[in-house]
Amino acid sequence: MDAERRLQLNTRLPLILIAILAFAELVSPARIWVYLLVGVTGLTLAAYLWARQMRDGVHLTRQTRGTWVTVGDVLEELFTLRNLGFLPVLWAEIHDHSNIPGYDASRVIACDAQGEYRWTIEGECRRRGVYTLGPTEVYMGDPFGLFQVTLRYPEADTILVYPRVMHLPPLELPRGTASGRARASQRSSARALMAATVRPYQPGDSLHLVHWPLSAHRGQLIVKEFDTELSGNLWIIFDLDEAVQVGEGEESTVEYGVILSASLASEFLRHGERRAVGLIAFGQQQAFLLPQPGQGQLWRILRALASAAPSPEWPLRRVLTDVGPTLGRGQTVAIITPSLSTDWLPALLPLARRGMSPTVILIDPGSFDGREPRDEMIASLRGLWAEHHISSHVIRQGYPFRPLIRQVRRRVEYKVLGTGRVVPVVVEEEI
Repeated sequence: MDAERRLQLNTRLPLILIAILAFAELVSPARIWVYLLVGVTGLTLAAYLWARQMRDGVHLTRQTRGTWVTVGDVLEELFTLRNLGFLPVLWAEIHDHSNIPGYDASRVIACDAQGEYRWTIEGECRRRGVYTLGPTEVYMGDPFGLFQVTLRYPEADTILVYPRVMHLPPLELPRGTASGRARASQRSSARALMAATVRPYQPGDSLHLVHWPLSAHRGQLIVKEFDTELSGNLWIIFDLDEAVQVGEGEESTVEYGVILSASLASEFLRHGERRAVGLIAFGQQQAFLLPQPGQGQLWRILRALASAAPSPEWPLRRVLTDVGPTLGRGQTVAIITPSLSTDWLPALLPLARRGMSPTVILIDPGSFDGREPRDEMIASLRGLWAEHHISSHVIRQGYPFRPLIRQVRRRVEYKVLGTGRVVPVVVEEEI
């Protein structure tokens, strides 16, 4: 990558000395003024040539292995500083402006003439999100400290840290229905099948399903219904209302919600091609992913969750009101929220009346903010939801999430034996 190269004088003292010595020689000629003038001028010129060589002949490159990682992975970068000049680089300060939490590639190095220096930087990715590697700046100087050389590499690579998928707690989710050939107690509007019955038109029904002859006979719009079978389709609605979020960093309701959403999607998508999962996560960015099967959909969901951040503009009631009519019929809806309010329940009930099977995964906010337990409030809420045939589960802070994929990191430690001998020992630790 191309660098912005700059050479500047650190101090004007050499120029002032040269001017004073030249004036002294003109006013009062003496051999000492000549010697000093030649010495200071030569020193300044040598420093300038040394610095100019570094400005034109030094190059820095950084290479990253991959542009996406998962929380807990080790990010590794290879840096190379090349010096094409005939004079060495006595010191070079590398300033890294990457914004990955806990990752810093800044350091001070030296490089031989017409040589190169390589080093590797490793850092553990502790938080999900979208980050940048760079920009990078290199500061160098001549041995006399008269000039400073700055190389600025403005390019920055974007790196995506995906949330980690965990083992789910035992959650019994209701199963929705979708079109098929087996007779069931619920109906689905699917044109590809034989109609099983008819019913009056409801807002949101497609006009393609209207039975026009029967509508003309009865004097009102009548739509056709079709047979259904059990389906694994799942909508995940992740509440990102800023007003109900508590906790900080990894121990927050937002991060627990991200883990639950990612793990729930992974759990359903791993059970065969017929299962499809969609995601609704409206925060600072609006993620609306239609249900699809396969691992490709899982990575799309993880990408959306990686950048999920709460916003005050999308309370859960507004989300359910705006997107509810577009979710279709006969599917499972899992709502992940830390909200203890009941104001969004009226927006959820129409989904159940349209054949959806809702469940609520409540992230107990009282376990995150250090206040008094809210067991009675949660119990009354769950009772209210149960009256409307809405199942619920509660997750509290400190739940022992276990990674779905075990990641092991190896490092070398040196152990001193009783005889005084030092031997390397490879230590494995799970991250």
